[in-house]
Amino acid sequence: MLAGLLVAASAHAQTSGSLAARTTVLSALGVTGTADLAFGIVATTSSKVVPAKTGGRFSVTGAANQPVSVSFALPANLGHPAVIVGSWTGLSGTAPGAGSANPFVPSAAAQTMTLSGTGRLFLWIGGTIVTTAAPIGSYTSPVVVTVVYN
Repeated sequence: MLAGLLVAASAHAQTSGSLAARTTVLSALGVTGTADLAFGIVATTSSKVVPAKTGGRFSVTGAANQPVSVSFALPANLGHPAVIVGSWTGLSGTAPGAGSANPFVPSAAAQTMTLSGTGRLFLWIGGTIVTTAAPIGSYTSPVVVTVVYN
C-alpha cells in the first residue's frame, strides 16, 4: 500500500527551469547626408555618369565595431519619366576619404557593413543619368539610406 502512495505522489511532481533574459544597449545610430548627388547640367537627350567617389555622401555614426545592415530607397527617375537614373554605384569605408573605400551596388536589399573602431561608416553614391527628350527644367528626387544594427 505504501508503494502505491509513492507512485501517485511522484506523478504529480512539478519541474521548472530558468534562463536569463539579456540585452546590450548600444548608442543610437546617426545618418547624415553630407553631399548631394549632383549630375549637373545635361542636354535634353544625353547621358552622364557621376562616379561614387565624387557623388553623394552619407556619414553614419554609432557604436564601435558593430555590424549594421545598409539598404537604399533609390528613385528610378528624378521626378520625370524622361530623366532616368540608369544605374547606381557605391563605395563604403570607415575613413572619411574614398581612396580606401570598398565598392558595392546600392539597392533595397540590405547589405552588412561594419562600423569602425570609433563608430564611423562613410558611404558614397554615384550613378548614371539618361535623359530621353526631357523637358527643360530642374529635377530632383530623394535618395534614402536606412541603417540598422544587426
